[in-house]
Amino acid sequence: MAEHFQPRPAVRAILVAQPEQRVLLIHTWIPDTQKLIWLAPGGGLEGDEDPKMGLYREVEEETGLIPQQAFGPVWRRRQKFHLHGKAFDQSEAFYYVPVKMFEPDNSANPAVAERDIFRGFRWWSLDEIKAATDEIFVPLTFADHLQKLLEEGVPTQAYDVGR
Repeated sequence: MAEHFQPRPAVRAILVAQPEQRVLLIHTWIPDTQKLIWLAPGGGLEGDEDPKMGLYREVEEETGLIPQQAFGPVWRRRQKFHLHGKAFDQSEAFYYVPVKMFEPDNSANPAVAERDIFRGFRWWSLDEIKAATDEIFVPLTFADHLQKLLEEGVPTQAYDVGR
């Protein structure tokens, strides 16, 4: 019998501090794979929630910041994965969100399961991401696409960034 993957539309915020050009990523423990990964804040949409409203909600829950603007989506990604024993087929839309540097805080996140796997925040420069060969960034090509976004700006159409 084939495994059933639950469809899950999701949004992620590429929070880039201006003028420092540093991106905020979340360090997360994935119990199903026993791996630590770095990923952009975000998560699943609720019901028929508008993607930008879901993005603002997720960013506030996960970082404490209420975004003022978001551009895009700039990237798209589809990934099947397991989390807490459940199988998901997630379609993600990534938005570019320019911000002022802030101290992130996820203590108000209502998702207890997310707080349990949370390991920390970090503001990364592009060069630090490229040099961090022992770290896993999601998507795996995050540095390449971040560089393109920083150099070329917001694309006219979102493009696929792979796994």
